[in-house]
Amino acid sequence: MVEQFNFNFDYTNPSNHEWVEIMKNKLITANMFEIHCWSDEDNWTNSALQFGTLKETEWTGGKVVFGKITEEFTNFLLHIPKPLNTDTDYKMTPFFSIFLDNGFSSEHYGTELHQLGPKFFRKF
Repeated sequence: MVEQFNFNFDYTNPSNHEWVEIMKNKLITANMFEIHCWSDEDNWTNSALQFGTLKETEWTGGKVVFGKITEEFTNFLLHIPKPLNTDTDYKMTPFFSIFLDNGFSSEHYGTELHQLGPKFFRKF
């Protein structure tokens, strides 16, 4: 049974080390990912497209990249530097949302982490 949890990071976290450690553990038990980027985040959408393809969605505000979790994808995701916070959003990762098929999500630029139980797993 997968334990459900919610966890939030805020401006008091000077690095994304803890986010990386949590993500590393969650990637081990997942097979597929979705990365959600806003429409004006083309550079990050293009970065994610190295590891997946665009998914048709009804989300008009952004794009969704869908793919298989590979060693290359894992290395890429875990080694992206923590974004410099030059705008109004505090960030652990440059991706607006990351969803894994094991029910884990990293949302609002990695500041909100959620693990849902098996009956709530996303359908990829």
